[in-house]
Amino acid sequence: MSMGAVASAADLGRGSYKDEPILAPVATWAGFYIGGNAGAAFFDEDDNGGGDDSDDTIFIGGVHVGYNRQAGNIVYGIEADVNFADDIDYLASVRARLGFTYESALIYATAGYAFGEDDVTEVDGFVGGVGFEKKLRENVSVGLEGLYYALEADENVIGDDEVDFFTVRARLTFHMNRHEEALK
Repeated sequence: MSMGAVASAADLGRGSYKDEPILAPVATWAGFYIGGNAGAAFFDEDDNGGGDDSDDTIFIGGVHVGYNRQAGNIVYGIEADVNFADDIDYLASVRARLGFTYESALIYATAGYAFGEDDVTEVDGFVGGVGFEKKLRENVSVGLEGLYYALEADENVIGDDEVDFFTVRARLTFHMNRHEEALK
């Protein structure tokens, strides 16, 4: 009788062993980040006070810091930056960001409040634009961003100045998101 039991056990199927599918790691954009940027600002300055209008292109560079949340492939967050150039003491902004991911890339739109100062004038107003970032590693991304600024002078002895300009800048960003996960 024990021989029959052994024979019966040998006839049982071993079952099928299936490997779990190997999933590619999903890039997360959630968490804090900090980085640097450099590019060009293309100015179209209209002086309504009788002075000269001017068009100019200058080098601009600075730093950015922000925080993102991620739900599936939707990324949303806030970013602040400050930039410097020869003719600008500083140019800063605080902006909301909303974007979509595809594999290790992020495409986003951004808009918010900008303010700055040169030697004689303080300006503030709207900033908005679009950008693209690509993760090179889990915590490093590179990108390209275009921003449109529509600023007005707070006070000017000669008249009201409006400064509209566009920036194109390359970005290098370090993400502190090793333990952040996308929301489900």
